[in-house]
Amino acid sequence: MRIFSLLLTLVLSSYTLVAQELTATVTPNPVSVGDRFQVSFTSSAAMAGFRAPDFEGLTLIGGPMQSQSVRIVNGAMAQSISYSYILQARSEGKFTIPAASADIGGKRVQSNPVVVQVVKQSEQKAAQQAEEQAAESEITKQLQKGIFLKASANKNNVMRGEQVIATYKLYTRITLTNYTPRKMPALTGFWNQDIESPQQLLFNDEVINGQVFRVAAVKKVALFPQQSGTLELDPMEAEVVARVNVGGNKRNHSRDPFDAFFHGGDPFGDPFGQAQDVRVPLRSPVVKITVRPLPQTNVPAEFNGAVGTFSLETTLAPRSTKTNEPVKLTVRLSGKGNLKLIDPIKLQLPPDIETYDPTTKDNIDMNESGANGTKTFEYLLIPRFAGEFKIPSVAFAYYDLDKKRYVTLQSEEFTLLVEKGKEESAIVGGKYSGKDAVTALNSDIRFIKFGNSERLPRRGEGFYGSVGFFISLLLPFFLFIGFIVYRRRDEQLRGNIALMKNRTATRIATKRLKEAKAFLNANDSAKFHDAVSKALWGYMSDKLTISQASLSRETVQAALQERGVKAEVCSQFTQTLDSCEFARFAPTQAQGAMQHLYDEAMTIISTLEDQLKR
Repeated sequence: MRIFSLLLTLVLSSYTLVAQELTATVTPNPVSVGDRFQVSFTSSAAMAGFRAPDFEGLTLIGGPMQSQSVRIVNGAMAQSISYSYILQARSEGKFTIPAASADIGGKRVQSNPVVVQVVKQSEQKAAQQAEEQAAESEITKQLQKGIFLKASANKNNVMRGEQVIATYKLYTRITLTNYTPRKMPALTGFWNQDIESPQQLLFNDEVINGQVFRVAAVKKVALFPQQSGTLELDPMEAEVVARVNVGGNKRNHSRDPFDAFFHGGDPFGDPFGQAQDVRVPLRSPVVKITVRPLPQTNVPAEFNGAVGTFSLETTLAPRSTKTNEPVKLTVRLSGKGNLKLIDPIKLQLPPDIETYDPTTKDNIDMNESGANGTKTFEYLLIPRFAGEFKIPSVAFAYYDLDKKRYVTLQSEEFTLLVEKGKEESAIVGGKYSGKDAVTALNSDIRFIKFGNSERLPRRGEGFYGSVGFFISLLLPFFLFIGFIVYRRRDEQLRGNIALMKNRTATRIATKRLKEAKAFLNANDSAKFHDAVSKALWGYMSDKLTISQASLSRETVQAALQERGVKAEVCSQFTQTLDSCEFARFAPTQAQGAMQHLYDEAMTIISTLEDQLKR
């Protein structure tokens, strides 16, 4: 028994010492124009975070298909894990498939590039392939009548800033073996927030024109229009794999490929037909939404774009304090509407009370009924002098959709009592607050000294009139000038919101990625991918000075190219966003894949920060 255990240990040890490589192969090679071929990326060890290369110049037909095998040959165990893709070449020439990458043994490993030789096909084969493509195209057209994507909105005529819930649904009358989103809608003109949905598609029955469809929501998003006019819900593109019976059913003479499935036939067991998986491209139609401008009359001075129904609550704690000790003023907005877009409220404070930018906390629930919850601003107030101060009421204005008018909310006014603190200056309000008397040291008379032990200084030798004297005389003046320049520059900077966002973009993105790291450690895939996506989009919006309404892949790509960012960095940004978008349609990802995605997001922000500074 001990000998067997020792042999098993040696076998397993030798297996773990196998070179951890990722190998790319193409079958067949060379290949004729129009023929399909397979490229596989294989490793002899477990891998995570696999990322396929760009198949530029080639058409992706199918994949990825994952396979795993374990073999024991002559007592030695061998394992292989592969990701395979079906490709097709449309023209002659040599095509290089770049390296794929994956995490193997704790390291990021790349495969070897591989060259595919595509040669001219024979006339007979070309005619045969054209016939096959025509037949496949005809099947695809038939399938698209019963498999389609559809976008809908719960409102098609809204006010600017009013929330709209958009839903993209997949309809099918036949069995689908796979669903892959290809292009997410840009939703230009809207600020949008995804509504969390299940990891797997949930189908329900729905009758349309007397026909039963299986329907699943593939994307739900809350939209807030940021401009007036006619806006469009951009198409969403996807691809499904449908299993159909090709060759016809002789017992059912209908040409509808769905009839066998829904009228008692057997599309999978017909001896005269053949079951085949067909890839069907899908594209949702455009949905138009009319956005009306908000009224331009009787607009309150405090209005800053809030639309919905809200309530206002403020608290001040404590109500009494000492100088230079902080007090917290909390402003809480609750209700339903575009809470995420509400900026901090400006306070009107006495000049003797100093304040800083508030801390913002969101507790907003995004669901099918829209966005509702609370948004809290916490202001830190520091009184610099003793006395009784009035903290004016906070004013907040919004447009009420139910009342169809502007509403201004006013909070209560607070009284803050400030006592003198230990660190208060010695002179306050012109009154001397130090000691009441001065104690003479030894005597109040200095005796005359005789002898030459000490010499009276000559004119110019004392501190008065020296260089140090003039420096100390002018130093407060220069410090005062410097303070004024600093304050004006700080006020200009605070007034320039775009510049402020540009300077704080990296800090805010890093903070969001720290939240993503917490979700990564908790293995919460959905919240992790949402946090990474928000960090990247938020960084691009702040750094490139692109409004949320105009933020899209196209605008980001154009802005990055205009600023001289390398193409591979732009591509890496898009691929990382796609990984976040597609993650919720895939099974729960491994910890290694999520870690790799987190590392890529950090690298992208670091690289962009370096290139945008040049």
